[in-house]
Amino acid sequence: MPNNDNNHLERAAAFWRGGQSLEAGRLIFENLPTEVRTKWASRILRLVLDRSGVRCSPIEQILQIADHATEWRNAHGVFSTLRKETLDLEKLQTRSEEKNLLLCHLYLAENVAKVIYNATDPPDEFDEDSGWWIVSCLKCVLDLLNDDAFSKAAWSSVCSEQG
Repeated sequence: MPNNDNNHLERAAAFWRGGQSLEAGRLIFENLPTEVRTKWASRILRLVLDRSGVRCSPIEQILQIADHATEWRNAHGVFSTLRKETLDLEKLQTRSEEKNLLLCHLYLAENVAKVIYNATDPPDEFDEDSGWWIVSCLKCVLDLLNDDAFSKAAWSSVCSEQG
């Protein structure tokens, strides 16, 4: 639940710059109104996909689910598919830069799926910190893309409640 802390974005930015992206994510996510969290999460994932060009069917599927509240309960099943792909990539002894980028996208998409599923108030919800990890996973992607202009745009998007 948002705590109406007026300087939470400034504090989050300091954590972000200081390499504490999970703490930045906590501050941002916990201050988002509950009703915008799914749009916020899916907007960040869309932004990353549009910039990186990475294509992965389960990731695209979670974005389709995000657009239709009646489908949000299906996010758990897509999470399971994403998780399997993630585990398969993690098992590789060596990964190309492209595979590392995909892995970071999968981590991000997993957490977006969790936030979407949790929005249905299920009895078996994912951990409450799933939304915090979206910011941390975004940082992973941004580090691999190494694009300062995009990093600034992505941070701006993270700080916005707008859909």
